[in-house]
Amino acid sequence: MSGTIEDKISLFTKVVLERIELDFQQKQKKLVEYYESRKTTIIKDNEERKRTVVTRATKDAETKKQQIILKTRSAMHLAVLKKKQEFAEKIMDEVKQKTRAFIGTAEYVEFLKEAIKQVLSKFSDDQLVSFSFSRDDIENKREVILRTIKSFRNEAAYKIEAVDSLIGGVFVKSGDGRLEIDFTINTILEESNKLVGEVLSSWLNKEQEK
Repeated sequence: MSGTIEDKISLFTKVVLERIELDFQQKQKKLVEYYESRKTTIIKDNEERKRTVVTRATKDAETKKQQIILKTRSAMHLAVLKKKQEFAEKIMDEVKQKTRAFIGTAEYVEFLKEAIKQVLSKFSDDQLVSFSFSRDDIENKREVILRTIKSFRNEAAYKIEAVDSLIGGVFVKSGDGRLEIDFTINTILEESNKLVGEVLSSWLNKEQEK
């Protein structure tokens, strides 16, 4: 009888131990699988973080590069504009100096006479016109001016005034103000300034394309 009890106890003990062993193995397997899964997840997360960091760093570097490029281009553009302005001012200063010298020559007197003839050709002989000359021309070349005008029209058909802002040449408008002819040195210089700017812009563009 006792042998039977011992056998039963032994069998029971064996069954319990087997169950405990099986349960332990199952738990161990699940635990290993869990940590393997966690390890894989952590590795993936780290790889993703690395990719994110690299992507962000690359994007930031590209943005910074573009900012530097834009800043450099802007600085170069401003430098070119400044240099262009300096060139234009230097050229125009020389033009103005030559113009002031020209006004004191016999060639200017001929230019003034021709300018008067040119503008008067745009008006009928009996049309009232108003002439504007520089104060220097009125004071120093009045006789030439009047002689030239009178060769084309009578005294009742014109009047003359001095304008302090004029450098030279002549500005004429009809009595009713509908027609104006500008043959002044001021306008010629203004057009020259535009031409200088266009020439410089064209030259600078060609230099940049090389």
